[in-house]
Amino acid sequence: MTPILTETPYPSPLLGMHSKPSLSVLPSPIVPSGGNVTLQCGSWRGFNRFALFKEGTSDLLQLHGRQTQAGFSGADFSLSPVKSSRGGQYTCYGGHNLSSQWSAPSDPLDILVTGQLSYTPSLRVHPGPTVAPGENVTLLCQSLSNVDTFLLSKDGAADASLRLRSKYRAGKYEAEFSMSPVTPAHGGTYRCYGSIKTSPYLLSYPSVPVEILVSGERSVKWNHSLIHGIAPAQGPSWYLYVLIGASVAFILMLCLLILLLVRQQRRGKCRKSSKKGLRHPRGGGALWADPGWAQGSGQREPREVGKADVGHFHRISSQRV
Repeated sequence: MTPILTETPYPSPLLGMHSKPSLSVLPSPIVPSGGNVTLQCGSWRGFNRFALFKEGTSDLLQLHGRQTQAGFSGADFSLSPVKSSRGGQYTCYGGHNLSSQWSAPSDPLDILVTGQLSYTPSLRVHPGPTVAPGENVTLLCQSLSNVDTFLLSKDGAADASLRLRSKYRAGKYEAEFSMSPVTPAHGGTYRCYGSIKTSPYLLSYPSVPVEILVSGERSVKWNHSLIHGIAPAQGPSWYLYVLIGASVAFILMLCLLILLLVRQQRRGKCRKSSKKGLRHPRGGGALWADPGWAQGSGQREPREVGKADVGHFHRISSQRV
């Protein structure tokens, strides 16, 4: 539907008669020159016409509203293709066909057009792009060209971008955007732009994007502690205790294995010595088993075979010969 352009100095709403509508933008309030952008004005009050107003102009764009089955009505105002003149602050109003009066204005919305200043700022992150929840991180935007205000934007963020006045240091204009303490919501891709005070809605080219990664492991521990209402414990991490416990268990198992091997080795030596025959405790010679004892007589004991017995054996042998 083509917007109806009227030249009205300013809408004359009856403040408080109707609640204000909402104003949103697709895809982003920061848009390059030649890009596409749509402003959506809507309300649950059953308005059947809407008006879009840009601050500092006399132009009032009007559209008939579309109503859904749920009772929400709205209108889409396209500003495509975007030109530098589209940059500015917008508000919208709702009304009824049977009345010339308008609602209270919506909250203002800024449309920023990039690529209108010839320089490109730089963006750096300190201490690094990977950060744990609860820690601090700083995004530093710098430029050699004259910059009055730096703007930091996050891809996909619905809220307004951050603005900071620049400071001149060591031949550069810069601004530090601090995030403290970091939460998982801070993760994402960031860009910074520069602007001058005479044209605050016209921006420079975007910096090279910087991605901030919020580490997941500490995020899980941190959230778990918050759920149970306990502050995270200071000291060694849990995996350090696991490593120490595993090392102690390994050492104990190794000692037990060594003891079993030593015991098994001693048993093997005892079995070998028993197979070689019994030796007299005083080392005098082998123990001779008496035939009578071998036949089961419990009265006889093995006796030592000495030199006298050997001589007696030789005498008996010579007599037999």
